[in-house]
Amino acid sequence: MPHDSGDTAKPFSLPPLGISTCRLRGFPQPYAAVEAAGAVGIQLFATFPALDDGFSESAVGEWSSHQGRSPEVVVFLGLLEGVLYHRAVERAREAHPYPELLHLHDGLAYCLHPRFVQEQLEASRQRLHRDRLSGVLLQRPELFLQWAAQHSIPPDEAQHELLRRLEQAFAFLEQECRQGRLNAYGLQLESPSSLPIAELFELATTVGTPSHHCRLLAVPFNLFEPEAATEPIADGHTLLEYAASYGIHVLVYRPLNARFRGRPILLAEPPVEKPALVSVEHIRGQLREFIHTETDVLRLLMEQPLDGAYRDIVRESLTLSLFLHDHWHEFASYEDWMALQEGYLSDRFRSLRAFLEPLLTTDALVQQWNAYTERFHQVLTDIGRLYAARAYDRARRLREFIHDALGYSLPPVSFAQLALALVRHTTGVGSVLLSSTSADHLAEFAAVERLAMPSLGRQEWLRLREAHTILQHGF
Repeated sequence: MPHDSGDTAKPFSLPPLGISTCRLRGFPQPYAAVEAAGAVGIQLFATFPALDDGFSESAVGEWSSHQGRSPEVVVFLGLLEGVLYHRAVERAREAHPYPELLHLHDGLAYCLHPRFVQEQLEASRQRLHRDRLSGVLLQRPELFLQWAAQHSIPPDEAQHELLRRLEQAFAFLEQECRQGRLNAYGLQLESPSSLPIAELFELATTVGTPSHHCRLLAVPFNLFEPEAATEPIADGHTLLEYAASYGIHVLVYRPLNARFRGRPILLAEPPVEKPALVSVEHIRGQLREFIHTETDVLRLLMEQPLDGAYRDIVRESLTLSLFLHDHWHEFASYEDWMALQEGYLSDRFRSLRAFLEPLLTTDALVQQWNAYTERFHQVLTDIGRLYAARAYDRARRLREFIHDALGYSLPPVSFAQLALALVRHTTGVGSVLLSSTSADHLAEFAAVERLAMPSLGRQEWLRLREAHTILQHGF
């Protein structure tokens, strides 16, 4: 593969381990989460201002100013959602919309225009209390091609238009770099093969000469999404090989939160103590008791003076036990079950409680409702224990597979540390972005840097990519 010649850019790098701040919005003490990261030596933060309207950037900026530190910050830009999306809609109503804004669907838009990028960068710098940012990543430009396909735009025409939009974004970001407001820029891709990498970096050379500052790529990379290390994307080279050849710093995300065939897989033991296996018959017995308890609550409520329509609503609402009885066993994995529990089931129970509380007017009803609540949570706990036990067994089988695939003894660490170590010790990986903000998790992950493991390349990952065969025995 030919290398840049002539006027070449200085090498660009970032710290090896960083955190994605997209979860800080829901963290009870965001400043403490940033401080915990700094305490274990993490000096790289990836921010997504569209997700939280810059909330996490303000937390990082406050911590940096208070501690007198200057961590590296990479900002992901392009998507508009939440407050930013509604702000864009309002701008359009006031007749000064963002140029070239794409509405992907209700609540989500996309924009690469320099005017939008400039506005977002200025806001990020203010929140972070700094004049210069480490890097900017334009988010998922392949979304433009998906939008174009949905609007019946011919592929060649769509590709040409995307390159035009990227060219003007690159030109603006190149100017930001040359004026000292930015160190580097690049692209976040959802798949290493979603866009022609070589063509994109040729475009950067056209805009900025061989000394261009387009030196960043962000891609998912983990045991179940190994394409960055296994699949040729340019001149027979993988994305990691290509990036290493051209001095491009690769940030990998989702090292522990894999997606396989559209389903989430946590590359870690469940965040609970290793549970004893709960029998299916035990859960069925618990569900029968839950059905009886729910029936008793409904009977007592029907004895209250309710009008006909209200009585029907109560009957339709009190069906959680029947839903669980019919569906608890249908989930493929611990992750699927937890997504249902933390989303649909929790929301439905909160709504049910808010609806029924005004009707709990007798001691008998209050007592029965408390028994119902206790039984509901016990059922969820027992079902969760069953799926968690299966997840522990999956981690055990994956550990055995990795040992056999690599042919050497693995360090005696948690499965999360092992999965992270595989990524971190892969040739061509520059930085790994973590999504956890737990102080304990961050300390555990930071320890991966001290693990003694050989470097992994394409041949090792070609063997590791068969990890999906383990899932044939169940998630």
